Amino acid sequence: MDEESLHSPRTFAEGLAAHLRTASVSSPLPTDAELTALVEATFFASLHEEELRRAEFAIAWEPVARDCSSVLSIISPVRVTPRNLAKLAPAALGEATSIAVRAEGDQLVAWALLDRSMAGRQPLTLRALAEGVVRVDLDGAPCALYARGECLFLGDGHPVKSPARWLTRTFPAWTASADPVTGIDMRAAIVTRIAARSRAHGHGGMILVIPAATETPLGVRVHYGVGEGASVLLDRFATVVSDVPIEDRIARLTGSRLRGLDGRISVRDEAQIAYAEAIELVARLTAVDNALLLDTDLRIRGFGVQVSEGDAPQREFQHTNPYSDDVHVDDLATFKGTRHPAGVIFCMRQETEAAALIASQDGNLSLATKDSKGAVEVLGSYRHAFGWR
Repeated sequence: MDEESLHSPRTFAEGLAAHLRTASVSSPLPTDAELTALVEATFFASLHEEELRRAEFAIAWEPVARDCSSVLSIISPVRVTPRNLAKLAPAALGEATSIAVRAEGDQLVAWALLDRSMAGRQPLTLRALAEGVVRVDLDGAPCALYARGECLFLGDGHPVKSPARWLTRTFPAWTASADPVTGIDMRAAIVTRIAARSRAHGHGGMILVIPAATETPLGVRVHYGVGEGASVLLDRFATVVSDVPIEDRIARLTGSRLRGLDGRISVRDEAQIAYAEAIELVARLTAVDNALLLDTDLRIRGFGVQVSEGDAPQREFQHTNPYSDDVHVDDLATFKGTRHPAGVIFCMRQETEAAALIASQDGNLSLATKDSKGAVEVLGSYRHAFGWR
């Protein structure tokens, strides 16, 4: 089993600098000393409270104004300190806006607010996600995470296991139609995307998945069964990829996101808009107490689904770390709270394949599965959804 090793923000900055040097980058980068100052200022600002609210914000390393339409400049730039960043944080809340930072002499200053949707390229961005949690995005995509002493990196020798690929291989129906290159069925990718959206909505939740041929799953009580409209996700998915070559379908679905990886809002047609709205609708169903139940055809079987109390068929399961080679046997008693045990117990009770995608209120995501051989495994947790794709 992996042992926890905690690091300071400065140590994370050193590892991040080395990581960035190996990446192909289109954006300007700070010096190692400037990067360390950025990381430390962002980390300590995340510990501040303004108006009884924790600071959540984004800092973009932007030395010059490339496009005046994307910048709201501050006449007198403000020195970058944790307190000053916390005061500016409400103006940079969410995905759309960042605090633009640059070097002036021997100090860093916040000199503008940057509108990401208008920017042609996405600068190196540090995001304060929660107290003591900083994510780093490079060219619009996550590349590193510092979570209260834990350092995680993506790419260039830092592989992370794909939950969509893991989910695909759980169900024979998805395995048979998986993309030969990625090993992912698009329906599995849609389910993992719904889980990510449920987390983005700021609440915990759970999605239970069963084979389409299963009439009634075992050990659950469906509080809100779904009749008309149960196939809304399936129908809109079919429409958005209709007449689209297989090799182009992923790009078509990606274009249906609310905001692209580069921060821009894509121009979408009506089918893409309808599909994206279906994703949002289904993701919000996970906010209702208990779980959302889907089948492998993407039909909504019900929501507010309660996993019945009772003894689990077994206590132990295999636990896999998504960020390392660590695989060990774990026990239900190791979980805190009720959502994770409920998801694992649901999988254990089913006679066929099953899965449970669990979003914690602390921002983490996990995947529990039972395969065709009856093996129960948990993949996770993904810290603040880092590497979840």
